[in-house]
Formats: sequence, C-alpha cells, structure tokens
Amino acid sequence: GSTSTPAERSASSSPTRLEHAANTHAHDGRAMSRRRSSRRRGALSRGHVLAVVLGALALGGVLFACGSDDAPPPCEGAACVDGGGTEGSTPEGGSETSTTDDGGDGGLDGGNASDTGTNCTGPAGTLDPTFGNGGMVVLAYPNETANAKAVVVQPDGRIVVGGEKTSTAEGFALVRLLANGTLDTTFGTGGLVETKVGNTSHVLRALALQPDGKILAAGYTRFVGQNFDFAVLRYASDGTLDPTFGTAGIVLTDFTTRTDQAMAMALMADGRILVAGQTLSDDLTVAEMAFARYNPDGSLDTTFGSGGRATVDVRGTPDQARGIVPLPGGKILAAGTSRDPAVSRTDMVAVRLNADGALDTTFGNAGFFLTNFGGPGSHTAQAIVIDSAGRPLLGGFYGTTAPRDFIAIRLTAAGAFDATFGDGGVATADFQGRDDNGSALLVEQGDRYVLAGSSLPASPTPEPRMALSRHLPTGALDPTFGTTGRALVPLPIGYSGTPIAGAALAPCGVVVVGGWNDDALGLSAIGVARFRR
Repeated sequence: GSTSTPAERSASSSPTRLEHAANTHAHDGRAMSRRRSSRRRGALSRGHVLAVVLGALALGGVLFACGSDDAPPPCEGAACVDGGGTEGSTPEGGSETSTTDDGGDGGLDGGNASDTGTNCTGPAGTLDPTFGNGGMVVLAYPNETANAKAVVVQPDGRIVVGGEKTSTAEGFALVRLLANGTLDTTFGTGGLVETKVGNTSHVLRALALQPDGKILAAGYTRFVGQNFDFAVLRYASDGTLDPTFGTAGIVLTDFTTRTDQAMAMALMADGRILVAGQTLSDDLTVAEMAFARYNPDGSLDTTFGSGGRATVDVRGTPDQARGIVPLPGGKILAAGTSRDPAVSRTDMVAVRLNADGALDTTFGNAGFFLTNFGGPGSHTAQAIVIDSAGRPLLGGFYGTTAPRDFIAIRLTAAGAFDATFGDGGVATADFQGRDDNGSALLVEQGDRYVLAGSSLPASPTPEPRMALSRHLPTGALDPTFGTTGRALVPLPIGYSGTPIAGAALAPCGVVVVGGWNDDALGLSAIGVARFRR
C-alpha cells in the first residue's frame, strides 16, 4: 500500500452569513453543489425542539441552535445551578444539572481572540451557564444526520468540534465556536467547514491542534468498491485546507489493501504526527493495531516501521488501538483492546513502541500490558494519558453487558499495575447502577483526572445522560466535583443518542461533544456542552 491521492476532493463550507432565526434565508453555501434552500424548524415551542435558532446555513440548510425551551428532568444533586439569566436561557433556572448517586463508588489568528467568556467560578461538575444556553449547544442539519466524536480547545478558549455528516452528502465536518458557544464566523464560512474525501463513508475520530494554530483531523474514508484507509487532513486556522500538507491538505494511507481505521492521533514535539487504529482483514475476522507516523508536511516518515507504517499483533486475536501518546526520547505508548483467545472477552492493552516503530520488549510483558483479570467481564481502553510523573493512565469502561462502569488503570513507567493507585492500580466510578461507558480521559494540573462518557438507565426506557467523574491522584473520587465526585446530566428534552463521545479541557472547564438524536425527527445532531471544573 502507499499514501495515495484522493480521486475526489472538495472542501465545502457553510454560507457567508449567520443570522438570527427571524432573518433566516437561503444562501449559496458551496461550489460544485446545487443550491438548497435553508429551512427553519417549525414548532419552536415543542419540548423536543431547540428554543433559539442562531441561524440557517446553506450547507444543506444547516440549523444552528442552542438550549431547549423546556427544562430537562428535575435536578437531583446539591450541585445544581441556575441558568444565570443568560440570553436564550430556559425559564426558571434554565438547563438544570442532575448529579450522581448517593452511594456509588467511591500562534493563532487574532479574530475574536479576546472573546473568552468562560466563568471560572461556580461549583465544579456543573454545566457552565456562560456557554450556549444553560451550558449546552446543539448544531443540527435539517433532514440530515451528523455526529461529533472529537474536540479541541484553542488557547484563546475557542472550541473546534470534529465529526461527520452521515446521510445524503457524507463528509468530514468541523465547527468552531467562540468561548461563549456562538459560532465563530471567522472559521470556514459562518463557522462550518465540510470536506468530502472519498465518495462514500467518512468517519472522523480525532483532532489535534498545532502550536501555529493549524488543525489536524484524522479518521477514515473509502471510495465505492474499496476498503477504508486512514485519512489525515490539515486545516489552516481559518478552516481552509492547508496546501502545504499532503496533496491539497489531505493524506490517505493504506495498509496492504486491508480495511484501515484511524482511531487516535497525537502530535510530537518536533511536529511529526502519530496516528493509531486498526487494520482488518477483508472478512473482518483478523485485526491488528496499526500505526503511522507522518512528517510535518504529511509525507510518511520512512524511519518508522516499514515505510512509515507499523502493525502490532498482541496475541493472534482482534486488536485495536484507541489512544496514543508520544514519550520523551521518541518512544510511543498506545492503548486499546485485545480479545482473549480462550474466552469471549476483551482486555485493556497497552503497548510501547521504540522510536523506529519496533515493539519495546522492556515494557510490561514482552512489550505488552494486559488487564487479563480472568472471568467473562470485558475491559475496554478508550484513551491513554501520561501524568506529571510519567505514569501511563488508561481510561474506559468495564463489563461485557450492562450495567458497565467507568474504569481507570494506572501503570508504572515499566508497564505494571501501580499499586499506589486505587485498588491495586484500578479505580472505578458507578452512576446510580446505570450502564456507564467511558469515552474520554483527561488529566488536569496536579494529576487529578476526569473520565467522561455516557450513562444509560438499567431499565429499557431510553434516557442517556452525560456522565463525568473526577478523581484525585490516588484514584479516589474528588468530593469537590459534582456530587461525591460525579456529575450525571440529562440532554435537552426530546434528545437521546450518544451524550459524550469526546472531551477536552478548557481554561476553566471540560468541553464534551457527542451525537444527540432529535427523537421526534429521527435525526442526529452535533451536541456540545461545557462543565465547570
């Protein structure tokens, strides 16, 4: 395989103006596409419809809206906050915060650069009422489906959200918001950029921010009749594709004609780019961890692996890398899952590679760390970070079936359980006995860490909630966050889906993103929320 030039490539952005709903009308949003009239939602007073439409954009008539016009389910915790009377907030307290159970386990461009409306006060673990409407923003395409899986926060507080459209006109989608949750009209056109690479499916899984303000996006795409390939794109800080990267801003990488899916990305100190994921056989029964390293111009770094690519087979069963971090000296740590060959169970796995992409056999057991707790319960690592002492921390969830719980595991630098953390190296968080799926792991200064994800009720009634837990460096829940260390927050009324698929630290908060389904319309939208910390 080789790094190839896409046969079809167009970057198409939102229209040239963002207007209040009262002035919404159609615009020409992109070249090479037919003109589409923008559409406003009809009954703005219904509970499942968002109350304030910030504008209608001509990229298929994108509606940008925030908040809900009915209050979500009643607040359940002492850390509930008032909406603060912000513009567009819901009546009598705005979007209230529902917190956790009583007895659970323990160089940027300068446009608007000064607009950092973050509130650094207020109880940690509650929605930030200075963001959007009561702490939440929903970005919806009329008659089309979109999701968000990744987010980065710029030093000036602006927020870049990454995802994809998954219906009629598929493509990678990026949105930039100001720190107060409104669209940043200096990005793309009206705050939105959409890029079509292949001519069918697109999945964006990771974002990274360069020191010069350029934005990297990674995921996978394919052309009809072909397998998925890694896709890495670089955008200038204004949302245009960077012509100095790859071919017109885009790089596709194939691993020997297999199905290749990029799941994570990290930026090295020297500007090289690490991407991790999996490469699967045509019948999808054999999967290995897959890694690629790129030079700053997007070319494959041929000093890494074989021609810039490396694969790792943990134990002859399906493996997947879901997180990656560079280490001082050039070594690389990655985490993900590996299926146990003897039982129907997946284990958390961490691997360490040398700078040349070869397995570092001095780490763990011959280069690997595996949870391998025994029994039927699965463990899934969704992310890996390094604390200030250089210790790896893996985050995700455990349990084969519901109800699952958040889990974090800390290792020594050598790749063994760190017995000074949690219970023998393991810390967990449960949310009222619900089914909890950790998606993101963040480390704050002082080595407190935050797990973020989604929580579903044990009963069949769908009521997914945003779930966050903050832990002390010992692994114990931080009692200053939410209620007993946890926050459990409902989506706007009438929305379900995946509350949190990605998260990032903001100057005074945690920004989370997901795919929020409008249950009445049967369409998924990009959901964004900010919590105080």
